[in-house]
Amino acid sequence: MAEAENIIEITSKDQFDEAVKSEKLTIVDFWAVWCGPCRVLKPLLHKIASEHPEIQLLTVDVDANQELAAQYNINSIPAVFFFKNWEIVDNFVGVLPENEILDKIEANK
Repeated sequence: MAEAENIIEITSKDQFDEAVKSEKLTIVDFWAVWCGPCRVLKPLLHKIASEHPEIQLLTVDVDANQELAAQYNINSIPAVFFFKNWEIVDNFVGVLPENEILDKIEANK
């Protein structure tokens, strides 16, 4: 299954900085391959993003992007940040049910 256009795998700080400037609500998922809860949350976030083209989802592998993880003080994963116009408008750590994530999206559009 092809990724939706609004799902972006971040590979550099410059790419991240450009993406979070968006006027669209941007959800940033800080995760790692070895993280069990991350493997539960990732498909849920991908499903939500594919059903909501008005948002964008950035996925940041903390092992491959240690500078970004340090910049945002990521100590526990999955850590999810909601950005709008470069500002953090919401966040959570761990796994939330789909309806709670959708509520956060609706509140911050």
